[in-house]
Amino acid sequence: MQDIRSIKSQICRIGRIMYERGYISGPDGNISVRVDQDKIITTPSGVSKGFLNEDMLVLIDMEGKILEKSNYKPSSEIKMHLKVYQEREDIGACVHAHSPYATTFAVLRKPLDKPILAESVFIFGGYIPVAPFATPSTVEVPQSIAPYVKDYDAVLLSNHGVLTYDKDLEMAFYKLEIVEFWAKILFLSSQIGTPQVLSPEEIQKVLDLRKGK
Repeated sequence: MQDIRSIKSQICRIGRIMYERGYISGPDGNISVRVDQDKIITTPSGVSKGFLNEDMLVLIDMEGKILEKSNYKPSSEIKMHLKVYQEREDIGACVHAHSPYATTFAVLRKPLDKPILAESVFIFGGYIPVAPFATPSTVEVPQSIAPYVKDYDAVLLSNHGVLTYDKDLEMAFYKLEIVEFWAKILFLSSQIGTPQVLSPEEIQKVLDLRKGK
């Protein structure tokens, strides 16, 4: 099991960064970290992630059952996180946000499908899908992302926001930043002209770098 105190501190720090950068507002968004094969620490429901403290975080099992006495309830979106952990044993953390540019594409129900940045190709292969609309906090949400979890490390949620995940919280947040920056550059460049995408040959060169060739 990972050091729970250290993980809780990191969750609070990332929550503050997300809040300060405008990736979330009010009680929006949520963070979770898998600390053991069947134990998850999650942010609480109804609390701003910019004002978290470690006592607010909730320890649950893979079914969402609270394992330690707490004055707080798990995030209302925890079912979405649990779906990722159930489908991907390699995933150790999930971050959900309503970052403005990524959420703009989610509201338009447009995937991020323009490989305009080498980083977006290197990290995501140049494509992030959009899951169908699902009523927040219901089982519809994990069902909506299920077709994409195994093949992608980020999903736009129609009319909702974005979900990213990776082996640890730092990497999951890093991917959130890349998604938001990619969406921002694509949005801004589209206001000036037609964004020029990388050619198949250029994309392959970047993918070869990712493979270590």
